[in-house]
Amino acid sequence: MPIIAENDKKDLKRRFQKDLKKGVVIRLFTQTASILTIPGRPACPLCPQTQQLMDEVVALSPKLKLEVFDIHNQVAEARKYGVERIPGIVLGTNGEPNIKFYGIPSGYEFATFVDAIVDLSKGVSRLGVEMRKALRKVNLPVHLQVFITPTCPHCPRAAALAYAAAMENPLVKADVIEAQEFPALSQRYSIRTVPLTVINNAVTIIGAVSENEMLSHIVRLGVKQPDEEKK
Repeated sequence: MPIIAENDKKDLKRRFQKDLKKGVVIRLFTQTASILTIPGRPACPLCPQTQQLMDEVVALSPKLKLEVFDIHNQVAEARKYGVERIPGIVLGTNGEPNIKFYGIPSGYEFATFVDAIVDLSKGVSRLGVEMRKALRKVNLPVHLQVFITPTCPHCPRAAALAYAAAMENPLVKADVIEAQEFPALSQRYSIRTVPLTVINNAVTIIGAVSENEMLSHIVRLGVKQPDEEKK
């Protein structure tokens, strides 16, 4: 049974025909289905469904390409793209991919996922001019982890902002994580409400915030000042 409804597929196909410019590669990290229980390898019940969803998405445009990797058998690729859990999705064009989604992009987050594909293809984020200029000054690695759930109406804004920041500077990495699918990780960060953004394991932001507020945290952690370089 298809995951994307036929009417939605038609709408997506029209949007991709209109808006996609450059090709976008969707790299899905999953694991090969097995009837055997392998010690140390937990089951991934949503991996087959996530792959089906990605298959349906890429079938809607010749500018989309899907590459599928087994995280256990293709360790080098997982390390190359910085994928630590499954299902894991990495989006990219010709540059270094710095946008990830952990889990299956469903509910409110599917639209955010599609928007990210379109923005990557266009090569421009939806941020304001001043924020884009400020992000170009980031010269230290910044890691954004945005915890979301598919039923949260405020989560797409937080996820989209993190993705947009990552599109503007390769030093900014953005991971959007479906909190319910990764309970151990959510417990590590004491996730009790979403959206929740963790920056460099040093700053925690609860809720969907403005561009300026997010920028202030990114700049504080990601811009090395001249006096710091002399130390």
